[in-house]
Amino acid sequence: MKKYLVRFCQIAFAVTLVCYLSSCKDPAIADKSNTLGFDPINLEHLDTGSVYINTLAEVPLQSSAVSTGVLGSMKDPIFGPTYAGFYAQCLLSSSGVVFNSSPVVDSVVLYLPFISDSSKYGPCKQPIDVQVYEVSQYMDPTAIYHQNDAFSVYSQPIGQLNNYVPDLIDSTFAWHNTQAPQIIVRLSNSFGQKLLNADSISLSSSTDFINYLKGIYVTTNTANPPADGISYLNLQSGRISLYYHNSTTDTLRFDFPISAYSTTVNHFDHRYNGTTVNTAINAGVSTTTQTAAYIQSGAGTKLKIRIPVLSSLPEKIGVTKAELILPVDVSDTANYPLPANPVLYRLDDTLGTFSLNSYNLSGVGHLVTRQDDAGNSYYCYVFNLTEFVQRIQNGYYGNYGFYVQYSYTVRADRVKIFNDPTQATRQCKLKITYTKLQ
Repeated sequence: MKKYLVRFCQIAFAVTLVCYLSSCKDPAIADKSNTLGFDPINLEHLDTGSVYINTLAEVPLQSSAVSTGVLGSMKDPIFGPTYAGFYAQCLLSSSGVVFNSSPVVDSVVLYLPFISDSSKYGPCKQPIDVQVYEVSQYMDPTAIYHQNDAFSVYSQPIGQLNNYVPDLIDSTFAWHNTQAPQIIVRLSNSFGQKLLNADSISLSSSTDFINYLKGIYVTTNTANPPADGISYLNLQSGRISLYYHNSTTDTLRFDFPISAYSTTVNHFDHRYNGTTVNTAINAGVSTTTQTAAYIQSGAGTKLKIRIPVLSSLPEKIGVTKAELILPVDVSDTANYPLPANPVLYRLDDTLGTFSLNSYNLSGVGHLVTRQDDAGNSYYCYVFNLTEFVQRIQNGYYGNYGFYVQYSYTVRADRVKIFNDPTQATRQCKLKITYTKLQ
């Protein structure tokens, strides 16, 4: 009896395996050389290099209400100089404060903690001159601002830290405590005395106080040559600390924090003049492709992609898999790491941007390694276009192209995309696997 039961189980398992493999849609088993001996599933492949890419200047992007501040400058060997800084409102740590008994400033200090010990882009080994200005123009906490917006400031800085090399690792000592790595800028005593001299109405609430101290602008000296990196700061842990004394107490302190209720705006200046990026931008979009195109965050540049073959696919097909492959330059990733997940948006006939797929599913690219037909490995971004291509085929979407963007205004990442038809490891590709429908 036992041997018949074992035999029955073996037969049942074999039948189940055959049924599973017969219904499988994995393109891998379309290979005629498979060792299982089953007939290949009726899949067909389209592998085209007819992918056109062009570099465009990015439109202004929202850069307000940020919790991460950018600060620094870099002279990128490809993208040229970039300068970054931020505007921020400093609020009251308590309302209705009264600086009585003839207060006199001892010192006033700006503290700006780093996000983490890796919060930078570029080596950040060259010194920069950090400058702090008082903003003279009201910043509306309810308004939306962009990365190219600039606010008026008073001509003389209220604080300066020269020849500063960002130290994201070593802790600091402030107000009798060891604190996380941060930038510490001593501000002028005259500015501190202005804070002490605020009237009772200005000190009654943060809403009133931002009419008295409209904000600060923290930047680098753009008159100097750019350095080699941009660091990221935790603005919601930043503050101005005012140290003072009066006729009755020797040592007093009051904080003016940057909080989630503060207006905060990152500001980027990209200077592409004289670079290959500028040449690519000026070339615009034509009927041909560029052999290299460029993406930079901070509302720098984006990629325009056109794939003409999507308008002439075979009729009545079911798309099993569709991938867009964009090879990337990895020549200097030690200093300038590649962005992790650029996003691909589909366009309509007005060049309006939309999520790639239905239900607002985005087209996130993933950095992977692939091999060409000769077995040569290369790095690339891969985007899953399966649903999109099927909806093109079904007439739901039109073939108007795509934008690839890295739409951050809290980062400084950039990447160079290759599309050289003479080199297999540097050519953009669209790979589609499909089956014909009856």
